[in-house]
Amino acid sequence: MKSTAIGCCGLNCEDCLVFIATVNNDENLRQKTAEEWSKLYSEHVGKTGLKPKDMNCTGCKSEKRVFVGCLNCPIRRCCGEKKSVTCANCEKFETCDILNGFYAVPAHQSAKDNLNRIRAR
Repeated sequence: MKSTAIGCCGLNCEDCLVFIATVNNDENLRQKTAEEWSKLYSEHVGKTGLKPKDMNCTGCKSEKRVFVGCLNCPIRRCCGEKKSVTCANCEKFETCDILNGFYAVPAHQSAKDNLNRIRAR
């Protein structure tokens, strides 16, 4: 796992289906992910849901293409405001309501584990 692949929140961008679809230019994966993630992200992207064209991202820290869910992410925004690469070194890491809410989702536990490894260094 490259440290540049770790998003602000601790997720590994290289494991993300949107990132994989972008890197591999995989239209089938874009379609499938758009359908699945529309349900997950409907509250963030509005009633229209996600389209395959939304399934393009070159990583959370990218200046080019960033997935709409990450583009509007409060964790990413906070790191940007603090000029931090990740949340690992933030003084509020343990008590942050945004992070704790994010990590309450079982699929996001690996993100917390990644940041804990970074903190331990």
